[in-house]
Amino acid sequence: MSEAQGSQRSLRGLDWLNFCVADVQTGFGPFIAIYLTTQRWTDLAIGSVLSLGTLVAMASQLPAGALVDWMPSKRLAAAMAIGAITASALLFVLMPSHFGIGLAEVMHGFASCMLNPAIAAVTITMVGSAALGERLGRNARYASLGNGVAAAVMGACGYYFAPGSVFWLTALLGAPSLFALSRIESQRTVRARMVATQPQRGTIAELRALFLDRRLLAFMVCVVMFQMADAAMLPFVGSELAAKAGNVANLVIAACIVAPQAVVALMSPWVGRAAQRYGRRAVLLLGFGAEPVRAVLFGLVAAPVPVVLIQSIDGISAAVIGVLLPLIAADIARERGHFNLIMGAIGLAVGLGATVSTAAAGAIASRIGDHAAFFALAAAGLIATLLVWLLMPETEPAQPTMMPPSVRMNDSATG
Repeated sequence: MSEAQGSQRSLRGLDWLNFCVADVQTGFGPFIAIYLTTQRWTDLAIGSVLSLGTLVAMASQLPAGALVDWMPSKRLAAAMAIGAITASALLFVLMPSHFGIGLAEVMHGFASCMLNPAIAAVTITMVGSAALGERLGRNARYASLGNGVAAAVMGACGYYFAPGSVFWLTALLGAPSLFALSRIESQRTVRARMVATQPQRGTIAELRALFLDRRLLAFMVCVVMFQMADAAMLPFVGSELAAKAGNVANLVIAACIVAPQAVVALMSPWVGRAAQRYGRRAVLLLGFGAEPVRAVLFGLVAAPVPVVLIQSIDGISAAVIGVLLPLIAADIARERGHFNLIMGAIGLAVGLGATVSTAAAGAIASRIGDHAAFFALAAAGLIATLLVWLLMPETEPAQPTMMPPSVRMNDSATG
């Protein structure tokens, strides 16, 4: 096979890897709360195990990012993560006890923290910095298509078959994910060129400088506030629907996942091109600004059809976050190195915001009411947008440069 053919094969493999991985991850969304409700779990027990998963994901962000940076093969790191996520899906149906579900959440939390940085690192090595924005947009498009297809199929399975069928399907989807990963070939030639031009990094002083970088700190603060607005919205709607609509909730939640994913699929390549043309900050303002609008509308409307339409607004924010999060991490890593560690730091910010969001929204809803909870989430979204405007510097470099060695792969980067 020629080099050009191999490159095209790898790029197609990356497309389908993003599609299949999104399929797998969809099973761990709002379907968990619905499934555990059918297993006669109390609201307190469901909240406790979901909080465990969130805490594990938060605690795993930096160690998982550092582990991916350290591992010679990023493709192997991705394969290990997919295997662990598949095993955790099986635990949901084979061991639906508190221990089994808790173990599944722990496995899934750590593996997810490895998987996304590993895929992003493979992407950077394959396309380089100049084409990174558009390629990340393509990744997000295929991921959104995977989310949408999986949500529709899983919603139908949950409605027509046993609730546990969602997790059987999730586990089965691990196989095509691994096959797609196997289609991505080694990038040793790219690696050899990068080694020749880049200095080595990784001293304590450089790590200190990385975590004091104004761009990283500002973005983490903005992401915390964004997640405070975003994370509780769909699960909160899902819990309300599960209590009122029974099995129909699976179909409504599936529609709430499919609708924004269609928007993401349409927007993501444009977001990548716009970020390259207009800068990261302008595109962030667009994505963050959509969040308070969605929250206010949720606070005013509760009928199933309008809920699905309102949730489609989330596609704007999801497209922007999906493309800009790894793109801004890559911008910082051009100078600082340690791309996967930066991804872990930003992921920690995501987890912190999500934890506060679910806890605060639940407390406000129980004491004041559902409408007040949504308006509180809207206020957090507005603050997040203002923080991007006031604090976030532009991270796009004046001219594209080669990735430093902690961003690039090692000898067997994708082998």
